[in-house]
Amino acid sequence: MTIDLPPRRRLPADVRERMRPDFTEVRSRRDHTPLAVAAGVALLIASGIAITQSVVDRTPDPGRGDVHTPSSQDLSRCRAALNDPNWSSTEMVVFGLQKVLVGENGRFCELAASTAGVAAPDARPVQLEAGSITYRSGQIIAGVPPLGALTARAREVSTSHSRASSAAVVTPDFFVIHTPVPLTVTELVFDNRTVPLPSGAVLPAAATFDSFESGNADPWTPANIVARCADNAYANGTRAEDLRGWEPLISAQGILVAHRDHREWATCTFTTGPETLQPRPGLPAGENKPAIVSGAIGDAGFLMVGRTSRDAKTVELRGASTPAQTVNVTEGFFVAALPQVTGLTDPRAIQVTVRDAKNAVVYEGPMG
Repeated sequence: MTIDLPPRRRLPADVRERMRPDFTEVRSRRDHTPLAVAAGVALLIASGIAITQSVVDRTPDPGRGDVHTPSSQDLSRCRAALNDPNWSSTEMVVFGLQKVLVGENGRFCELAASTAGVAAPDARPVQLEAGSITYRSGQIIAGVPPLGALTARAREVSTSHSRASSAAVVTPDFFVIHTPVPLTVTELVFDNRTVPLPSGAVLPAAATFDSFESGNADPWTPANIVARCADNAYANGTRAEDLRGWEPLISAQGILVAHRDHREWATCTFTTGPETLQPRPGLPAGENKPAIVSGAIGDAGFLMVGRTSRDAKTVELRGASTPAQTVNVTEGFFVAALPQVTGLTDPRAIQVTVRDAKNAVVYEGPMG
């Protein structure tokens, strides 16, 4: 027999919001039937036949398209930062060079190329009028959204200005907001609903630890220096696509040359700590006369990255009162430390001799 069921009705927004669970503690809600489903169950009994109609919102979840599966390396790095070998995650969102893993126990873990960030185990979530915040770092805000939210923004609003976040991923279980620069967040906006932060709220701030994609724990290995330099450049506004795929080429005296596919070049100084990765042009093909690509003052004097012919093997550098030194050339680049700052103020004061692999002189004269 055919029974016509009455048309289903969507619960009013205020009713659905009152049915939102209390988020006084972080917990996973995965694999639990939403309360709205139970509220919409209609049981009809006709002629001894029981028919159940579940009222389920079938609207596609747009946030899931931006959720990825973390790698085993990502999981290992987060477990080490959390000091929890059993921590697990199957969901991750990515903003440029930053990854945010969502733990099945409700804890978040943020990864960059050289760091991992996690909140303290006893950090308390900040309960909002709707939803909660469970993680906060310089550029990431994460937590549990209000029921039905599809979009999220963070805003810093004062009497003189207003700034907002740039991107976010929102699912029924979590939200992750990315801010291009650190914000003093005063409110969140879910869809068109503004949710102010409670006065005096202390957000669960992340602690940051060294954690390198290379798997090597030594922060001064060339690969890890490149990773740190790339992270610093990204934090300063360099586009993520301009910072992926770099590898160390040569490193000495506190300055490093990196390459990308042996076709692009960049330098980074690390005399007191890695600075930012900076792309550098090469010399035109066939040019032998060396040129200074970049320089910095270090404990050893003037640290210099130079560029000459890709066919060059060595470069000898001499100054009026500087002992001669010979340095190797790798793919046209060389690094030297000059005891005096002469090269910084007047490169012509540096005399150079460039030799190829057969020790033949291919250039002799002043630095370009």
